[in-house]
Amino acid sequence: MREKNEWKKNDVAILLLAGKGERLLSALKDKKQFLDFDGKALFLHPLTSLVLSRCFSKIVLVLAKEDEERVRRCLRQDTFLQKEKFQFVYGGQTRNESVRNALNSLEKKKGNFFVLIHDAARPFLTEKQVEAIMSKTYRADALTYCIPLSDSLFRQDGKGIEYLDRKNLYLVQTPQVFDYRKLLSLYRTGDVEDTTDDFSKAVRAGMKTLPLPGDLSLFKVTGEDDLSLLRMLSVLPS
Repeated sequence: MREKNEWKKNDVAILLLAGKGERLLSALKDKKQFLDFDGKALFLHPLTSLVLSRCFSKIVLVLAKEDEERVRRCLRQDTFLQKEKFQFVYGGQTRNESVRNALNSLEKKKGNFFVLIHDAARPFLTEKQVEAIMSKTYRADALTYCIPLSDSLFRQDGKGIEYLDRKNLYLVQTPQVFDYRKLLSLYRTGDVEDTTDDFSKAVRAGMKTLPLPGDLSLFKVTGEDDLSLLRMLSVLPS
C-alpha cells in the first residue's frame, strides 16, 4: 500500500504467455496465445491495452523459449506495438514458475513499485480496466478483479450431489496487482506451489487485499466453448 498520489511512473506489468494451453491445443493445433483474433495474435490484444494505459515503466512478456522469435515477429508486424520495448523472460513448467521468473528478473529495479499480472488468454482487457485497478493501489497491497457467481452451484462426489450456497462466492479474474516486494517475499519464503493465482497467496499470507468488481468480458479462453464466444464477439474465422 502507498500514498494516493504515488501510483504512477515506476510500476511494471507482467503478461503471461508461456502456457501450452493443453485443453485447446488439439483443437487449435497451436497455442491459444497465438490464435488469430481480429487479424492478430490473441496476446497482442491485452498487450495493447497495457501499453495504452501508460501506467507502466516496463512491461515484461513471459514466454516459452521456443516461442521467442514468433513473439518478436508478431510484435514487428503490429503497427502500434512495433516501436515499443519489452522485457522478455522465459517461463517455467507451471504458472507459479513463470511468475517467479518474472519477479526475479525485476529484483534489481530500484525503488518501491507495484506489479500487475495478467493472463494473455484474457484478450478483452481494456485500457480503462488497467487504469482503474492501478489507481486503487493506495488502498491495499494486493488487488484483483472478480465477479459474483450468478448460477446455481453444486459439488459432486461419490456420495452424490451437494448444492452450495452461492452467496458471497466469486469468480477470480486477472489482472491482479501487488506490492512487488511483498509478492516477491511470498514466492521466496511462502507456500505458493499449490495455489492457482497470486491473489490467493496474498490472502493466505494476510496481506491487505482489495477485490474489485470485474467484468464478464475478462473471461479466460480455456476450452472450446470459449472459442464459440470469441466467434460471437469478433470476426474469428470458423
